[in-house]
Amino acid sequence: MRRSRTDEARAMQENLEILIRAVNEWLPEGRPVVQAPPAAELEQKLDLTLGQQGSDRETLESAIQSYLHYNPDVSQAEFYKLLYSGQNKYAVLGDWITSLSNATMHTYQVGPVATLMEMELIRKWNELVGFNQDGNPAEGVMVAGGSQANLIGMMLARHHACPDYKTQGANGKTLVAYVSDQAHYSGQKAANVLGIGTDNLIAVATDENGRMRPDALAEEIEKTLAKGHVPFFIGLTAGTTVTGAYDPVAACSEIAKAHDIWLHIDGAWGGPILFSETHRHLLEDSHLADSFAWDAHKLMNVPITAAVILVKQPGALKACCSGGGGDYLFHADENADYNLGERSIQCGRRADALKVWLSWKAIGNQGFSDKIDYLQTMKTECVLQIEQRESLEMLVPASYLNVLFRYKPEHISDEEELRQLNITICKTMMRSGGPYVDYAQYKGRTGIRLILANTEVTQAHLERLLDKVERIGQELSA
Repeated sequence: MRRSRTDEARAMQENLEILIRAVNEWLPEGRPVVQAPPAAELEQKLDLTLGQQGSDRETLESAIQSYLHYNPDVSQAEFYKLLYSGQNKYAVLGDWITSLSNATMHTYQVGPVATLMEMELIRKWNELVGFNQDGNPAEGVMVAGGSQANLIGMMLARHHACPDYKTQGANGKTLVAYVSDQAHYSGQKAANVLGIGTDNLIAVATDENGRMRPDALAEEIEKTLAKGHVPFFIGLTAGTTVTGAYDPVAACSEIAKAHDIWLHIDGAWGGPILFSETHRHLLEDSHLADSFAWDAHKLMNVPITAAVILVKQPGALKACCSGGGGDYLFHADENADYNLGERSIQCGRRADALKVWLSWKAIGNQGFSDKIDYLQTMKTECVLQIEQRESLEMLVPASYLNVLFRYKPEHISDEEELRQLNITICKTMMRSGGPYVDYAQYKGRTGIRLILANTEVTQAHLERLLDKVERIGQELSA
């Protein structure tokens, strides 16, 4: 039976009432930033069974309350665990509207406004990266996260080196890719999915700051050539996951050009530095790459997921990714140039452009620039506080918004003991409700990884965190 517009409006009003109650009642002010027990314990607390018969509204509301209660409050200033934090109200609104309209993005016909928004976003992103220099009509497409963007970057490289791979497969060729030993693990996933083989993904040595060493890259390429294999992809990182390091683009670009190797930059985390005139020098050579990954759901605080793969060479995405659909989907009509689906490895694709576009429209480039500059100031103050405390130690210089440090009392020098101590400090803080940080290993030493992504963070928040690290550390090591 067809529902009337009145019925639809009533159902939507009920949903809005739940959202209002969720914000006003189920997310109380002052709640702990983290409060979920171990998985086995939480599984016993909740009724997550699905049955033959449906449930009433009260049951559904109770499930929503539990979902919000136990999920970490990523909007809080003291959520330092991951490469995102805070809340972007304009993007949240866009996410709600996107779900309401439920547009898909394979053709202009079924996502007209979202398509034009995405094309404008891609134009602006390419402008920031520098791919639009000299009137070059660079391109791109939004994807489901940085891992997929890096996958497509490697796929583009494979197509550049071996165009017949798309139709004929490897044909006996062994392709070899290179990333730094600090690169995101999505490189391994991509090598697996694309049939390159994870053994043919070379982890290139980095310097003391976590940046790829160009001399080590050149050496690895020579080893590949000596074996008769094909070097095809260099993946640089702009903002590594653990230390926030930026690989040297210009020096690696020279090596890539000398061997005609595709150069990709994973800027999922560190790309937004390009908004800031003060700090964009960290990525000033980004225009030398062939492709670039950027996550809007990280430092731009757009709800997960919203990412993009940007490509300097127009037409490269369609040549690499397209295949099929011409008989019933991608019609050769007046809108053919606006059908973004032929650039994508997805068919159904959510209209994530709206939430990104709304937030960018609302605050402009300057809003994101101000955020970067403020957080860099907070980072500098945090590092100063750590260096002034005798029991705390920086493990690597903080060029970006990752601060990797550890608690190191005078009487403990054994690395394994320090590792366990700092892991326990993180877990103890988590069990007490926060601040919520994570631990990470870097070149054989384990420390506390603090991520600054929320402009609500103040010097007082950072002092509270460091005070708590010292207090728990003293209690554990006494």
